[in-house]
Amino acid sequence: MSSKGPVLHRKISVSLVLDETLLALDAPKCQNNENDTPEDKVKPDPLDPKNIANSILRLEELKTATLTKSKIHDPEEILEQALSILRHTEGIISSIRRASVGMVSEDIEAQTMISSVEDTPKAVKEWLAATFTKQIFGRRQTVEPPKFRSIVQAVRASMYVDKITRKTSQAPVDVSPASQMLQEELNNWDIDVFKYDCLTTNKPFRGLFGEVLRRYGLIKRFKINLNHLENYCALVENGYNLHGNPYHNAIHGADVLITTHNLISSTGFAAWMTDIEILALLFSAMIHDVEHTGTTNNFHICTSSPLTIMYNDRSVLENHHISTAYRYLDQPDSNPFDKLSKDDFREMRGIAVEAVLGTDMSAHFTQIKNMQNALFNPSTVNRNTAMTLILHCADISHPTKTWDLHKKWTDNLMEEFFCQGDKETALGLPNSPLCNRAETLVPESQVGFIDFIIVPSMNLLGDMFDALLLVQNEEATATGNKPSNYKKVERPWDSRLVENRKRWKELVTPKEETPAKPAVNGRISEKEEEEVKEQESNTPKQRNSTTDQPNSRRNSKSSSQRNSQTEQPPSLNGSAKISADSNDSKTVAPPVEKSSVGAAP
Repeated sequence: MSSKGPVLHRKISVSLVLDETLLALDAPKCQNNENDTPEDKVKPDPLDPKNIANSILRLEELKTATLTKSKIHDPEEILEQALSILRHTEGIISSIRRASVGMVSEDIEAQTMISSVEDTPKAVKEWLAATFTKQIFGRRQTVEPPKFRSIVQAVRASMYVDKITRKTSQAPVDVSPASQMLQEELNNWDIDVFKYDCLTTNKPFRGLFGEVLRRYGLIKRFKINLNHLENYCALVENGYNLHGNPYHNAIHGADVLITTHNLISSTGFAAWMTDIEILALLFSAMIHDVEHTGTTNNFHICTSSPLTIMYNDRSVLENHHISTAYRYLDQPDSNPFDKLSKDDFREMRGIAVEAVLGTDMSAHFTQIKNMQNALFNPSTVNRNTAMTLILHCADISHPTKTWDLHKKWTDNLMEEFFCQGDKETALGLPNSPLCNRAETLVPESQVGFIDFIIVPSMNLLGDMFDALLLVQNEEATATGNKPSNYKKVERPWDSRLVENRKRWKELVTPKEETPAKPAVNGRISEKEEEEVKEQESNTPKQRNSTTDQPNSRRNSKSSSQRNSQTEQPPSLNGSAKISADSNDSKTVAPPVEKSSVGAAP
């Protein structure tokens, strides 16, 4: 840093950054919209022109200062000032571009796809359709945030790569078992969050959220008051445990927070995010289900609950979660973000609102389809949309963990469903899908859940990481900047999904064989009908004599043919396994491009 060469190079880089910003500020003024209205009908611009003029002036002054004799001798200080102005500029450009907002259309392809699958039980189809589809009424598209070109991204990446890859924090030494577990296992995809919750005596966020923020340098960056942070985390913990839910409780919130951290850190995606984006996404992960009632949006709507009336049937619980989280900030000494600038706080809230509302499972297929379409041109992917998908996948990620963790999460979730079913029965309402204790097919539902929701979602998420990081790497290389050592992201969830699906498949209840009725020209002849009846009457005898006469199934030619064409169901103890299970196209998860799905309960 003492050499004049590196200092001059850093100053020139900052100058180029500022040139990019000035171009970005000019770009919105030159855009032509086909739907522009005559000048006499144009609404007044809500932006204050003085703000834009002052930003341009500040940028010009800082650019001149970096290339001439300046009172600022520390290149790091120059970079910080430049990036501070860039963050302010982002808000201006976002406001300018809000005029081009469009509308999202309705999506019915998912319902058609689900209903067309033949080997999935009806109850599972109903649950998938009821949980993961809905009509979208006039929802606005995400406002496109400004995209500074590669040189800005390269500067940011160089500043954050150290922070993201650190495995230990700079926090004061804490010898508690919970703190030691975080130090050793926070970056572990399969961390046992149930064990961590026990070590914290059911208070997981007070140590966890602060530790995650420290790893990204956000405590110092935003001057977060640690006492206020602890008070706020206590409010969130109490909110999660308000209704005593088996699944949607503080443990689930902690699990989603840790998973979100691992998704952006292990892939390197955090290197391309701004400080405020990282803070907003981690905050959203922590509070995304606070004060969950343990019942679904459909239950609230059917019972006309107070929350339904308040939020007009639209993403009832998700609106409640984000509203509650910000209401907690108004409590005395409980706002850890009170030192944020107005622009940062506004941007953080915008990201958090969009991300939490994106966890509404009924918007799942629309979200997946939009990202699939966007990846045809990765350079156009909206950053907020990408962060929303990350949180959505983290929210439904329990099937991507080890079997023991996944099975425990599933048991807790099914118990919560059954409790809702009990309430529905008491109110004289029909049971929602998978909420009937006596009739729900748990293994079948999980196989369908993994095949139609989780596998496509996680595949799409991995593809998104690969595509976006490749674009950034190519741009950095093309402009002469040091590339970010791009390589495809690791996907630890792939092997877990294969194993967990196999375990559920072994638990699927065997189906009774039904002999196929041969048809001739669409009708069954009398002779063929008699043969079928004879086969049906002989079937029990063949089954009963199987242990004494192993070759009894070969007694009739028709019976032998039928058995050779029918898949042998697995036994409950797993002793008889399906050899064709991994090869049968009907039993494997459909590819992303065909299913257009991806999510979880």
